[in-house]
Amino acid sequence: MADQRVAPEAQSADNLFEGDENPERGNWTGKLDFLLSCLGYAVGLGNVWRFPYLCYKNGGGAFLIPYVIMLFGLGIPLFLLELTVGQYSALAPISLFKNYAPALRGLGVAMFLASVAVGLYYNMIIAWTVYYTYSSMTSDLPWQYCNHDYNTPNCFNYNEYQQCNMTYNESTWWIYNYGHCITNRTEADILGVNSTVPKEDRVSPAEEYFNLHVLGLSDGIGDLGGVQTGLVVSLLIAWVVVGAALIKGVKSSGKVVYFTALFPYLVLIILLIRGVTLPGASEGIKFYMVPDLNRLSDIDVWVQAAVQIFYSLSIASGGLITLASYNKFHNNVIRDTFIVCFGNCFTSVFAGFAIFSVLGFMASELGVPVSEVVKSGSGLAFVAYPELVTRLPVSTLWALLFFLMLFTLGLDSQFAIVENIITCILDEFPKLRQWKSWVVVGICSTLFLLGIPLTTQGGRYIVDLLDNYAAGWPYLFIGLVELLAMYWMYGVRNYYRDLTNIMGFSPGFRLKAHITAIYGTVSPLLVGSILLLSWINYEPYKVDDYTYPGWANGIGWAIAMVIIATVPVGFVYNIVWEEDGGIKERLLNCIRPTDGWFEHSRNIANREKTAAAEAGIDNTSSLEVTTHM
Repeated sequence: MADQRVAPEAQSADNLFEGDENPERGNWTGKLDFLLSCLGYAVGLGNVWRFPYLCYKNGGGAFLIPYVIMLFGLGIPLFLLELTVGQYSALAPISLFKNYAPALRGLGVAMFLASVAVGLYYNMIIAWTVYYTYSSMTSDLPWQYCNHDYNTPNCFNYNEYQQCNMTYNESTWWIYNYGHCITNRTEADILGVNSTVPKEDRVSPAEEYFNLHVLGLSDGIGDLGGVQTGLVVSLLIAWVVVGAALIKGVKSSGKVVYFTALFPYLVLIILLIRGVTLPGASEGIKFYMVPDLNRLSDIDVWVQAAVQIFYSLSIASGGLITLASYNKFHNNVIRDTFIVCFGNCFTSVFAGFAIFSVLGFMASELGVPVSEVVKSGSGLAFVAYPELVTRLPVSTLWALLFFLMLFTLGLDSQFAIVENIITCILDEFPKLRQWKSWVVVGICSTLFLLGIPLTTQGGRYIVDLLDNYAAGWPYLFIGLVELLAMYWMYGVRNYYRDLTNIMGFSPGFRLKAHITAIYGTVSPLLVGSILLLSWINYEPYKVDDYTYPGWANGIGWAIAMVIIATVPVGFVYNIVWEEDGGIKERLLNCIRPTDGWFEHSRNIANREKTAAAEAGIDNTSSLEVTTHM
């Protein structure tokens, strides 16, 4: 290996020159822009609507034990790896991996395809929050009553039922059916009912509003039905907001995140303060956090903890690599890794207190156990919580705050997903950079049009299918390949060298030994085991009471396998068509970094050398620039 040391000390290098280090691509305007963008990307909808439910379901406070172990054994190592390679190379995933090791060109393509699939359905969920935010701007929330044309006989408004009970119980015959109080036996005979809706058949107004009015939900994925006009408009608004924020790249999105990344914390604090003052809040928090240590003997609890860490930190998706690629070369990636990872986990736990305190109140109001009102995912966001706010004073305010919070939580993640798509294209086709604004418009417009089927009456089924298959196995597989490639192809010593060049100091022997064990053994075994178990325990996809037909699961498998297959296909393509010489020489060449991998670090070293000379600083370099390996 030939090398030369040509730059001043990393900690002072940033002060030697001003402006973007990479004028062609640009850099973040400030360090906080990147940090908030990373935090906003990692902290998404799942922190609010998935983690608290997992905690409750898997042993309460005891779930934090495997969760923290997986954070250190899996989350932090992969997060640091992605920030390091992105910042060192200043490249998006496709260009990065074909230079990191040509055999891995398909890995970047896999990240790109996964981002396209996830970006499609994720913005549809954001569109739902847009729809609800607009619908909340009224004194009487539209999901408060059962008096709409779309409501069914089973629609059950608990407040009205209680009012019936208080008004008529002692004086006359009455039942609650068809969404209202019936005190006239003749009317009951005409409607063909003689009793209040049985408990097992009751459907809340909020659930019917979401399924029947907002989604117009069909019977299954085989019946897409018509387009829901309101959802099309909401989706268009969501894409316009995303496009406007990204129109100038990280220069514009880096400023937007000051609001979108911080506003959710303000709302969560307000919700928690309000929640703990409500009757029944303590019971909800008890359900959330009281530990059941016996659950730790269940392997599925550990798998759930690992999967949640994997997805909540947004690792293996390419977004972190892209965000880090806009950093200045000597940005402290270790500091940022710990801030974002710990901040993400704190947010998850904190959100749980805010959500379960109000769910405890709801259970108290209904006179049922907390377990009967707990929901996960969209069921919490668009059914349980909307129903809850109808029981609070100034319900419009609480609805607006909640859905604006969900909107901003989703936007941060969507910014990084779409930025990853855009940057991959611009890095592969640099001449397009002069028309970047039009590229952004073109990509957002294309994804909007591709998302139209998700606005149909069967669109909800497509959203769930993409969420399960496009964001499931592919990310686990990508993460596993990333770890194996760094350790066995690129080499952990070379990784240390890159990290040292970035940080300006070398990790000590004990830290190196710890990192080596994590990257070489612990993390790959964890990811590989999760992936293997998920395949072994595979069952046809099911959401609530709806089981997807075989052909739909086949499409889901095809989506996942197309993304995964780009990795081996890219390897074979490179061996057969891109390399010269015998098979051994081709294999060796395709697992070695190209000159393009070192181009950015070499440019930084040369620029630092020139700046140091102009400033009259002794040129004692700590930056090791490798010319070949």
